[in-house]
Amino acid sequence: MARRTLAVLVLALLWATASQAILVDPYDNILAPDGYYGLLYLNYYQADEFTGPDGDKAADIDLTATVAVVRPLAYFHVGPVPAAFQVIVPFGKVEETDLFDEDSSGLGDVIFGPGIFLYTNQNTNTYVSYWFYVFTPTGEWDKDQTINLGQNHWYFEHQLAFNQILGKWVFDMNLNYYHHLEEPDNDWKAPPRFELELSLAYQATDRLVLGLNGGGYWDLDNAEMDGTEVDDTKAKRIQFGPTLGYQITDRFGANLRWTRDLSAANDVKGDDVWLRFSYAF
Repeated sequence: MARRTLAVLVLALLWATASQAILVDPYDNILAPDGYYGLLYLNYYQADEFTGPDGDKAADIDLTATVAVVRPLAYFHVGPVPAAFQVIVPFGKVEETDLFDEDSSGLGDVIFGPGIFLYTNQNTNTYVSYWFYVFTPTGEWDKDQTINLGQNHWYFEHQLAFNQILGKWVFDMNLNYYHHLEEPDNDWKAPPRFELELSLAYQATDRLVLGLNGGGYWDLDNAEMDGTEVDDTKAKRIQFGPTLGYQITDRFGANLRWTRDLSAANDVKGDDVWLRFSYAF
């Protein structure tokens, strides 16, 4: 595989690997009481291979991402309609020491996310909401590097979120669609992407939650460079793994999640660990 093509593919995956939380946690999509909440994510991702269009290994890599995410949220009502607003601030370091021998650290792309609840039913414990995320080009960026924490362009996510509680079982699901503007320095444009996030958990005790997380994403077109489509650059990845949550106090909780990349094409394969702390003010 040519180095230029591989560089395009690495660009196409890093915006998902290093800038945002992938997969949904238990109870993420419920309607919280009006008020202010704070989330802190600590993430470590490591991958040792890059796959080609057929899913087979195309290159050995040594990619690590160590990222923290600060995520304040506010829930409120606009008249009778429940709504929310959040800001997601990632920062940390992405490093590849084998193929490119590059790293990038500092602030990532800051994300703004207003949301509205389309349907709530506390009798059946059913919640449906829509979120619109705006990714701003605030992250660390060097046009002469392939590995960058920031992406140097605006992009957007539309999310339809669902939660259903049946007894002690908790099911959360997100349907996400991403679209991008062109990156101005290298004339690179990421393709539109569809993403599915799933979480099935069991409330083992009043404070302990055990569950499984899974999901994946699929590019809907090829990437573009200099306005020209680059063939065979559609990326996809499927992840799966366990999650454990514990409510330490009435206001303070923690959640530990690990996922393994089960399959990938034009993407990296590795392991993802997330530790999340939450606090209700």
